[in-house]
Amino acid sequence: MQDRSNNIFTEIEINATPEQVWSVLTDWNKLKEWSSSFIGIKEDELKKGEISTAYFKNPLTGGVMEFTHIVTDYEHGKIFGWSGELNSHGMTDHHIYSIEATEKGTTLFKQEDGFHGAHSKFMNFLAKHQMKAAYKKFNLELKERVESLYPR
Repeated sequence: MQDRSNNIFTEIEINATPEQVWSVLTDWNKLKEWSSSFIGIKEDELKKGEISTAYFKNPLTGGVMEFTHIVTDYEHGKIFGWSGELNSHGMTDHHIYSIEATEKGTTLFKQEDGFHGAHSKFMNFLAKHQMKAAYKKFNLELKERVESLYPR
């Protein structure tokens, strides 16, 4: 079991149903229309145990960063996540996106991410604040997109 004590956790409440949030979050062709960071995946859909390629905007250069991962978590309408090697020293990244219905009829969207393996504590320390800010921004962008498409 991986140590999750240094992981990054973010969440946001979205005034929409879980199905509405999921449909926007996993519309890979439209992510780049509203997300300033996560711009899509190569595959049409994710499947647990299979390889996925995700594309992100590089915050420093404005270019595109490509990451190949193994899908470690997937349940349609609820969760997807992946893990991939970040360097030749065996350090991996494990990122999870999840959706939960609330008793109020809204949706709680969560992200969790963390580095594991050699030098991971140092990398978590260096990247934690920058990554957390980026995830909070993504969460807000998702909220704004969903609520604009599905006003209540």
